[in-house]
Amino acid sequence: MNKTQKVILNITLMALVLGSGYWYLDQKNRQAQERQKGEALSFVRDIVSQQVVTENKFPKKVKYDDLDLSVEYTIDDEFQEKLEQLLKRYPNDYTAVAVIDNESGKILGVSGIERNGRKLNYALPFTSTHPSASLFKIITSAELLSQNKLEPTTKMNFRGRGTTLYKYQLKNKVSRWTRWISFRKAFASSNNVIFGKAAIQKTSPQSMFRTAFDFGFNRQLMKDFNIGPSRFVMPDSEYQLAELASGFNKMTLMSPVHAALLSSIVANGGYFLSPQIIESVKVNNEKLFYPGVKEKVLDTDSVEDLDKMMQLTVSKGTARRISRGSLGRKLKKKLVMGAKTGSITGGVPFGKRDWLTLYARPREGNNKGISVAIMNVNGKRWYYKSTFLMKKILKIYLENVDDEKARAKQS
Repeated sequence: MNKTQKVILNITLMALVLGSGYWYLDQKNRQAQERQKGEALSFVRDIVSQQVVTENKFPKKVKYDDLDLSVEYTIDDEFQEKLEQLLKRYPNDYTAVAVIDNESGKILGVSGIERNGRKLNYALPFTSTHPSASLFKIITSAELLSQNKLEPTTKMNFRGRGTTLYKYQLKNKVSRWTRWISFRKAFASSNNVIFGKAAIQKTSPQSMFRTAFDFGFNRQLMKDFNIGPSRFVMPDSEYQLAELASGFNKMTLMSPVHAALLSSIVANGGYFLSPQIIESVKVNNEKLFYPGVKEKVLDTDSVEDLDKMMQLTVSKGTARRISRGSLGRKLKKKLVMGAKTGSITGGVPFGKRDWLTLYARPREGNNKGISVAIMNVNGKRWYYKSTFLMKKILKIYLENVDDEKARAKQS
């Protein structure tokens, strides 16, 4: 190798070394930028969660180090305003409402109110301090249907009232007082005894625990908000398994946002879409997004059966008031609706809880519609039922759907 060749080789090697150094520095800078973006998203999530709970507001500007962050929410401002006006007009001791778009998982409206002073309480829909009551029958039904343990038409027997759950009722004893009912009608009428017996005979604590996890219990529910985890404990006896499977207990806890998600899973064909409240975070003209979760948690056949059972609850079951009256008939004509109700005394704030989770989708078109959860808490007296408020909320939604159709025709 002559002198010229050595010089060329040295220059080439030096260029490679410098190029590698520049590439390494560029990679380090990129990694640092990505890390800063991730930290910024985590910071925004924490600040938004804190201010919603402690200051009752959704901040639109957040300062992180030397960055000015703009927060955009998924909430439909017009829908939210009408929702809050409705809650102020018909207040219970406490009411919380969450409305989710089934297609995307985005929260379109969310609010809470206290009758004392008619004060808005944005923390209430996100707190997981509320016994789930019979809403948990959705999870139990998913467990039994997906494991082929029961068909909707399967008939089981019970003694006594379906709203109670005594140990004698769980015995498989047939007498002159024994009545028979199909599983789908037991769901629509919220029969605790049938669900308790079915859990003992057809499933196990471990399997129930796994299905509860699939449906959002004991796990992170949202990526962009620090919502308290819903709680489902492992049953330690047959009777406790019956209590938990039927919702006849105060140990299983959930939030109204989670309650809306349960209906959304059914409306989405068995897919779990994590609820989303933050649309994006803007940093230096760049929009950052939180990762979503989409998981198949229920097979197609089972979700179709559960869908029909929830529709039966609206037409002939515990939520039938939704389809009654002139407004109810109008809603039924234009919307496909499925629901589950629940009631129990306990939780924080303490009181008698009146639950209703429902999905509604237009009969025309491919719109998957919305899922809504309402939780009322009352003490000494009742004020407004969840079915009454649900009809009012669906009326607002239907007006929005009609407005969108009118705009589409004009364009």
